[in-house]
Amino acid sequence: MKLKSMLVLGVLAATGSLAHSQTVYNITGATAFRAAANQAIIALLGGNGVTEYAYTGTAGINGTSRAIFRGNIGGSPVIVRASWSGSTQGILDVADQNAIQFLKTTTTMSTGTGTVNAGAAGDFETAVPRFTFSDVDKLLSARPNSPIQGEGVGVVPFMFVAGESAPAAVTNMTDQIHASLWGSGELRASVFTNNSADDNFTLFATGRNNGSGTRAAVLAETKYGAFTNIIQFDQTFTGDRATGTLTGNVTLFASGGNSGHSGNLGVRELLTRTSNPSFLGGRYAFLSYLTISDAETATGYNQLTGAVSGGEGAKPMTYNGVRYSEANVYNGSYTLWSYQQLYRAASPTAAENTFFNNLKGQIDGVLTPNLGLKTSLMRVERAGGDGGPVNPL
Repeated sequence: MKLKSMLVLGVLAATGSLAHSQTVYNITGATAFRAAANQAIIALLGGNGVTEYAYTGTAGINGTSRAIFRGNIGGSPVIVRASWSGSTQGILDVADQNAIQFLKTTTTMSTGTGTVNAGAAGDFETAVPRFTFSDVDKLLSARPNSPIQGEGVGVVPFMFVAGESAPAAVTNMTDQIHASLWGSGELRASVFTNNSADDNFTLFATGRNNGSGTRAAVLAETKYGAFTNIIQFDQTFTGDRATGTLTGNVTLFASGGNSGHSGNLGVRELLTRTSNPSFLGGRYAFLSYLTISDAETATGYNQLTGAVSGGEGAKPMTYNGVRYSEANVYNGSYTLWSYQQLYRAASPTAAENTFFNNLKGQIDGVLTPNLGLKTSLMRVERAGGDGGPVNPL
């Protein structure tokens, strides 16, 4: 072989070695915390303008279901892949080491505006996640006795939200009303409004599927029972929602039973549509729970003042008579929240332990009131885990 050819092959071999020398970490779990998690990953790998990334869909880096990031930790090249499927589903997949879909490591990435059309099957590959975020402790999952190791990294609050066409007086959710509504799937609005004129207006429960930590946290906090079956409804439409107004007709209205939406966006779509007069004379609306960022977008709610301005038409609700605010969570008067957990697989490697601790260390710095709250600022704590009493520190 000629010397020139040998040199070319040597360069190619070295390049291939470098391409494959990047360490890859796979993360799954909570959709409610994905915005904070994605921002923490960006910060860990070099920060905005340095970390390269790409994501699926059109909801942006904070709302995507799958994302991939590339940067450096301590001078070493690292790729982090995220596939957000829900809290309890994430615990199951890490505990059982199930292979799930991630973006390929060869995905084109860029800094700042890394989007990718990843709708084709060829954009994905399966891999085993080793880390997961969860809105609830593993005790409220299908693998309560799994040896996966976790630590609390934040607090995630939620809000009940009434649909756009709900009567204006539907403003407060109590534990008892929640049990009645999600136990039967529907309830007359007069239970909320104390007005007999609302007897023939129906509120339908809707919400997340049973892989959702948001759902488990809400069911635990309301004392309904995180594993107790519920009844939720859904509907589909012809036409689109434009400027907050539904066009088209109801094509399907049905009980999903114990099932529900895989993410908050589907729930938001129901809450921010006006009721269609061709169905039940339009005298119905949906009611559900959302993460704070989605609730604020859907309702235009201002957590500092309690005022509503703009939004997508849905209505914010208080919980047991207390409105959501950052301050009300920190002081303990608003209790519809859970601890965000970060779990690593059982028997982690030394490198995985280091990555876990590095990622955990970035989270506090990226938290804002609409992404999650800092545990370091909490003046209260839960006794006995999710749904337990809230006591002063």
